[in-house]
Amino acid sequence: MRLTKYGVLIIFSLMLMLSVSSRGFSLTSTEIESNLMCDCGCGQLLGTCECERAEEMRTMIRSMMDKGKTKEEILNSFVSQYGESILAAPPKKGFNLIAYILPFVGLLVGVIVAVVVVRKWAFSGRKEAAAEAETKGSGLNDEMQKKIDDELKKFEED
Repeated sequence: MRLTKYGVLIIFSLMLMLSVSSRGFSLTSTEIESNLMCDCGCGQLLGTCECERAEEMRTMIRSMMDKGKTKEEILNSFVSQYGESILAAPPKKGFNLIAYILPFVGLLVGVIVAVVVVRKWAFSGRKEAAAEAETKGSGLNDEMQKKIDDELKKFEED
């Protein structure tokens, strides 16, 4: 029974590995279209644009794929023809790195500012409470202190 479970698990793992690896080698035009913008001026991704120019660009992509070009080669071909503005996302190099790093830096700065403000706010409340306690004294009057002493004596006697 135990051996059967492991056998099924191994067969399932092998099938999963084979399906992933075969998908990794095949290149679809939608993968490339999702990385490119349509240059008709609509501001849409090539995969979602339905204009005539988008169809021409899809035809160009399919012909390059038929010639055996890789995804990078096809993208580089479009960048050389239309510039980097044809890409859906800026490449992760040079000045464009700021677009990828700046949100995380902003988030980090925001967290630091929030921690400093909360700590300052929390400690100012403690300082005010301590100062108030000092001005009022111990907070117990003589009558209250006498009651506490009496209760402690009763407790010790029991």
